[in-house]
Amino acid sequence: MKKIILVSFYFYPCTLTPAQRINYWAINFHKLGYFPIVVTRAWAEDIKTHQDTKQPLGEQIRIEKFPTHEVHYLPYVPGILDRAYLRFGENFLRPLFLGIKVFDVILAGFSLKLTSFSNFQPYLEKLIIQEKAERMIISGEPFYLFRIGYHLSRKLGITWLADYRDDWSTNELQMERSGGMVRKWLAKLEARYEKKWVGSADSIISVSKTYTNRIAEFVKKPSVTIQNGFEEGLLELDDLPLFNKFTIAYSGVLYPSQDIRIIIDTLELALNSTNPFRLVFLGAGYDLKEKKRIEAMIPDHLKDWVEVTDRLPRAEALVFLRKCHAFLGIAYGDMKGIPSSKLYEYLALGKPVLLCPSDHDMMESILRETTLGFFARDTAEGFAQIDQIQSLYADPLELEQRKTESRLAITKYSRFHQLENFLNILH
Repeated sequence: MKKIILVSFYFYPCTLTPAQRINYWAINFHKLGYFPIVVTRAWAEDIKTHQDTKQPLGEQIRIEKFPTHEVHYLPYVPGILDRAYLRFGENFLRPLFLGIKVFDVILAGFSLKLTSFSNFQPYLEKLIIQEKAERMIISGEPFYLFRIGYHLSRKLGITWLADYRDDWSTNELQMERSGGMVRKWLAKLEARYEKKWVGSADSIISVSKTYTNRIAEFVKKPSVTIQNGFEEGLLELDDLPLFNKFTIAYSGVLYPSQDIRIIIDTLELALNSTNPFRLVFLGAGYDLKEKKRIEAMIPDHLKDWVEVTDRLPRAEALVFLRKCHAFLGIAYGDMKGIPSSKLYEYLALGKPVLLCPSDHDMMESILRETTLGFFARDTAEGFAQIDQIQSLYADPLELEQRKTESRLAITKYSRFHQLENFLNILH
């Protein structure tokens, strides 16, 4: 069995979304004829806030071996940027953090020694020689890990693939953020990094056709789309008793481009119609800025009906979601081709999904195909769609039939089905 090295900043026991993708690959790559060796950083299980991911952890390299793969956990020592974030990133001294960020971006062109993954490159050099590995997949972000692929391909001749969970300098979510001349200059600098570093890769991988095509055109490399997908084990979870109050949950963090005003106004309309629902932003408290944004938009008379939770351990989050009546998806403004990773989890759990507002693109297409979607452009449509979802629960047979039909349509979105797409570029 050929050995392949997977490099990822995120991996189990970290349960953040980026870790789930690579963790699945590590456990299942042997089915494609490869034995993965994962190189990652040390992680604690209990991660509730973004700050938790920046804390120092581990003193020695720890190697865990399994029949299907092995994992090398490197000690995590925060680099200058992460240390600056812990000290200045979320308070009145934030300009100091931004100044250090500028220095960090410039320095990355020369060295990664002051970053939080400075120990990756020297360790990988020895590992590649020791294991006689011929191929490596590096998953971003952090996208500066791609510099390691560039260096090792030149020094050792190893073939590597750049896995983009999101796109980098072509990312619309990043480009839409306000900023002056310094931000624009840094964006141009990072674009040069991307072309140079990823130019040494054999191929690129991303999570949607829109992303893949855009990145491939930018870096002039072959590409393949491997969607995040859902774990097949989610299909085997038992149903749980539903919450007493009709509950709609959005799972995960929010981005500034996601407009929650429509769903808030829909709740207002439902309350005035004496048929309110409970709205939960599950785990959105992980990002302090977004938590404040959400809470600032909730009028006092709706606060009893809206909840913003901290990030829960994944097992607890899955229990919560299985007790909900419906899930909420939210478009990313006018941007297209953005595949919410939680959408695949929604599919596997088989409950109605309100897309409000709809993206009229990838998410809507998948939800229509799988018969789970309800779509709203404004408050009136949101209210009507929620009323329709509520009526489904008055007809258990129709609800079960819809879930059964969706099971037939979601197979191609399983993680293993997506993993098979690797055959297009590995062989």
